[in-house]
Amino acid sequence: MPEEVLLERADGVAHLVLNRPDRLNAIDPATLRLLREHIATIEADPGVRAVVVRGNGRVFSAGADMHALGGIVGDPAAFAAFMQDWHDAFDAVAACSRPTVAAVHGIAFAGGFELFQVCDVAVVADDARLGDQHARYGLFPGGGSAQRLPRLIGDRRARWLLLSGEEIPAADAVAAGLANEAVPADRVVARASEMAALLATRSPLASAAIKRALAAGAGLDVGAALAAERPIALAHMASADARAGLDAFYRRVAPRFPSNQGEA
Repeated sequence: MPEEVLLERADGVAHLVLNRPDRLNAIDPATLRLLREHIATIEADPGVRAVVVRGNGRVFSAGADMHALGGIVGDPAAFAAFMQDWHDAFDAVAACSRPTVAAVHGIAFAGGFELFQVCDVAVVADDARLGDQHARYGLFPGGGSAQRLPRLIGDRRARWLLLSGEEIPAADAVAAGLANEAVPADRVVARASEMAALLATRSPLASAAIKRALAAGAGLDVGAALAAERPIALAHMASADARAGLDAFYRRVAPRFPSNQGEA
């Protein structure tokens, strides 16, 4: 039986592929487990320098597998464990030291909508259907939308989407900062792969440091955020990659980062 999430690697880029097309890539416990396991594999592989997150079949993801949820929503302990697994898996994607690019086509509803929020960059199909959807059915957005969405697009826009369950058109998602680009559906994976390939040429150490600084400063005022990132900046600027970058700048040549060559 095919795995619920595939891990494919080539030319410095890994693809995490949701692989339940017959279930519209609905997210079940096995999907969450494999997301965590594959992220751990990526972290252990210095050859991977960027990640694309995408879905097989007609859609990115229609959200949580409601068949898997049906038997546990009335059991507080079981549902709490499921939510913890969900948060752990999505937090692993968010905390991945490599840049992550979501390639969103077809549908990204509810948990699928929440999944692409945890990626660093998002490319959406210009005809994609995007939205939280939970409010339509009296459900709670337990996968993170209530916390992440306001940070991405602002409080007012997020409140409308969360409280109404309405969709947001792809062009509006780009304008709001929820996605970086909207492209024709048949170009989504290619464009996300192009962006990942570019990110893979950058210093892995710098990318990881920038992501740590972004996480450290989230929710802090500017002064406190700068204080939180200072040790990260100091550590990185003492690295071999930073020295290589400065040397390349002075010599007006393309940098060759040691950590991109398996040398750091």
